[in-house]
Amino acid sequence: MMKKACRRREFLIGGTLAVGGTMLAGRVLGATESAVKAAGFKGFTQVDPGLFAGINRVANPEGKSILEKKHAPLIDIPAKIVAGQAFAVTLTMGEIAHPMGATHYIQNVDLLVGNEPAGHVEFRPEVATAKAMLYIRLDKPVTLVARAYCNLHGLWETRLEVAPVPSA
Repeated sequence: MMKKACRRREFLIGGTLAVGGTMLAGRVLGATESAVKAAGFKGFTQVDPGLFAGINRVANPEGKSILEKKHAPLIDIPAKIVAGQAFAVTLTMGEIAHPMGATHYIQNVDLLVGNEPAGHVEFRPEVATAKAMLYIRLDKPVTLVARAYCNLHGLWETRLEVAPVPSA
């Protein structure tokens, strides 16, 4: 009987301390929140939600914005592609080097040959450079599609028409 009474007393004391601690923490958080608002802190930079509504593409190739120059993938291929022979496709994320920090980075890039996936590369922020090289073979004319995903600015796509020459 004595053990049961001690357990009940410990339970009640522990429960009271937990409720009191929760109430105190709520008051402290509320005070901190109001102090932050009074100081004018607005939190993280606001991101245009339209950037995540679909696939972003360069609107005007002759007059690219800074955002487009940093995010639209570049597809680099050899000048001559021979049908049936493997060749390198270099994917660079943007004409201007994209940041690769803890809070803003290119997460991954995909290469599609027409509608078929040809490769996928994941990047690790603060370590990786947003650049990838993949090798593919083509037998007929097709559209190469590069899609890069930025954690702050969404999905970006670039397309390139490719026509291999017949092998000799």
